Parts: sequence; C-alpha cells; structure tokens
Amino acid sequence: MAFSSYHIMTIVASFFSHLAIFKWLAPWMLRKASPVFATLPRDKQIVTRNRVMSAFHGAVTGGMGLYVFLYPGEAIPTQIWCDAPTYRHAGCIILGYTLADMLLMVLDTCLQDRMFIVHHAITFTGGYVGCVIPAVPYYGNLWVLMELSSPFVNLRMILYSLGQERSRLYLLNGILMLVTFFTCRVMTIPLWFQLAEPMATGELYEIGPLLFFTIVVLTPIIYGMNIYWFGKMCSKSYQHLYHTLFSNYWL
Repeated sequence: MAFSSYHIMTIVASFFSHLAIFKWLAPWMLRKASPVFATLPRDKQIVTRNRVMSAFHGAVTGGMGLYVFLYPGEAIPTQIWCDAPTYRHAGCIILGYTLADMLLMVLDTCLQDRMFIVHHAITFTGGYVGCVIPAVPYYGNLWVLMELSSPFVNLRMILYSLGQERSRLYLLNGILMLVTFFTCRVMTIPLWFQLAEPMATGELYEIGPLLFFTIVVLTPIIYGMNIYWFGKMCSKSYQHLYHTLFSNYWL
C-alpha cells in the first residue's frame, strides 16, 4: 500500500513544524528558561535548539508509540498484515522529522555526527517502510516506542548546556532518562523473538524485501547502538553520582 494523501500531508506538516520549532520556538523558550543561552557560542546555541526540536519530536512520537503499545487493537504480535493508522502516522512524523534534521545537518556542520548520520539513515528507512507497508505494526511500533526516552536524553543535554548539571532537575531527569531508555530501547529486545514462528512458517517472507531487510538487518543495528549508548549513559551517571556524593559527604 503506497502513501495516501493524509500520509503525505503528515510528513510535510512534520517537516515544517520541526523546522519552525528549531527556528522560532526553541530560541524563544531557551531565552525564557535561562539567560545563559544568549551567552553561548553560536554553534552551542544551534546544537541546543536542535535538542529542543528533538525533545518535542520524541514526546509526540513516543507518546503515540506508547498508546499503540498499550491499546494495540489489531496491532498484536501474531498479526502480520494490519493497517494501524496511529502507528503509520507516527512513522510519517518520524520521516518528516528525520528529513528536517538531515537538512539542518547539511546547513550547519556543528550538527554533523557520524553516529547520528547512521542513526538517521536507519530511522529514515524504518519510518518509510512504516508509512508505506501496513505489515507487522506491533514490531514497527517498537521502533516508535524508543522515542519515549528522547525527551529526557535531550533535556539532559539542554540542562548541561545551560550550566544546570548540578541541579536537582538534572539529577531527576538523568534517573528518568536511564529508566525510559532501558525500558523502551533495551528491555523490548526479547519481544522481537516472537517473530520466530512466522519466520519458520514462511509468512514473514511475504512482507517484501525492504521491510524484511529492516527487520533482520537494521533492527539489530539500531538495538546495538542503543546498548552502546545505554552503556555510556550508565558510565556517565555513575561518575556523576560518585562525584556528587563524594563532594557532598566527604569534602
């Protein structure tokens, strides 16, 4: 099933909405939140504005992913072919956001990062097949569910840029970041093993080569990146907590 006009409208609206957040809403919010933002170098201001855009995106799409996960309707593990409207529109929003962020990467070199370029290429493919192919929505939604941790990841970066790394909000957000990241990006890995049965019966091979490639190749890559990032988060969090407790109770 190809794009419908509604899907195309969602992609276009997502693309321009995210650019509008980056251009106008993010700097206004950051100036209101802290006077430190105005004193940051241009590159850091751009990166921080980009984080605000990503946080909004994660809140919207992650919320949609959580809704589909809790109230799946026909988007259940055993259902291969199913047109789940909420999931498909979430994929359209992700596609529009990814295009907007890739454009910003081209325009501003300070946003370019090899890991994120690879991540965005994989996300673009996942978003595209989610929009176009009404198949395995339960498993595709696990990709969308990953975005639920993004607001906390990005808020951590924003607070750090604004000099709030020793605040209680930074500490609380760090705890929520670890919990949501592990829950949505790592703990969901065993759920994919439920695809073993349709793979054994051959039903999974009927979904088309691009979606099959996304499942068996790109999904392990994205989860490998998640595990890598989670390990780095745990290391950084341990260092932060250790230094905080050491400075408070021993010095």
